[in-house]
Amino acid sequence: MPKRLKSPEGARAPQSYPEVMTIDQVADYLHLHKQVVYRHVKRGNIPASRIGTTIRFKKSVIDAWLEDSAIRSLKRGEGRKPVERLGSKEKFVWE
Repeated sequence: MPKRLKSPEGARAPQSYPEVMTIDQVADYLHLHKQVVYRHVKRGNIPASRIGTTIRFKKSVIDAWLEDSAIRSLKRGEGRKPVERLGSKEKFVWE
């Protein structure tokens, strides 16, 4: 009989999220505290839709936003190189 692998402590099983998410669901999806998500919505940093007093997030829009943010972050980092080394662990200092 094959051994069952134990999941690491604190590891969560993959969860499926609905296409339209609440603030609690998007906070869980992004692994952020709910208040942090509220702050990003207020500043216009995260795409959200307001329906009356409620806030909703479309999963496909959040995914596209994450992808776009990652690409922009990579482009900003082009041409930068590590300039300092400490022992066996590298410390990156960007110019």
